[in-house]
Amino acid sequence: MAIYRPTIPAALGLAAILFASLLPTGQRNAFAADAHAGPVPVAQGFALSAMKVEITSGTNRATFQLYDTQAAKDFYAQLPLQLPLTNFRNAQWMFYPPHKLEVTVREAYHDGIKGELSYYAPWGDVFMLYEDFYAGDEMHRLGIGLSGIDQIKPMNGTITAKKLTN
Repeated sequence: MAIYRPTIPAALGLAAILFASLLPTGQRNAFAADAHAGPVPVAQGFALSAMKVEITSGTNRATFQLYDTQAAKDFYAQLPLQLPLTNFRNAQWMFYPPHKLEVTVREAYHDGIKGELSYYAPWGDVFMLYEDFYAGDEMHRLGIGLSGIDQIKPMNGTITAKKLTN
């Protein structure tokens, strides 16, 4: 008796169909309408949006592409910002946007990866990781570093965060 073992493309197609079937009708229709455009870019399990952010401190500059999450949209809506930086555990620089971001349980994670832009809900801070970091619950990914990841660590003082347009 032969055992069916799906190929990787078949398994991915099945996963996309299952994912789409779980969406509310309006989102399912949008998913189907965009299917011809090709795959949605994904990082760390989250779809990437078109939103890009540049964060500078002195001559150091890092750019991030934001995920398609409510927290990332809330952060993006508050830009531009100029805020003081605080170093935390020699692994990240953090700053406090004026308004807390809306988060969902689905977006929470534990292990931070160097180069990520994230949000810690209990404290209300956005942070840039320059080292891998484990902080427990309530971390929410906002975006992934596109460039300047090596320039996060030497940042200090004040940052300027602004929207990048293509």
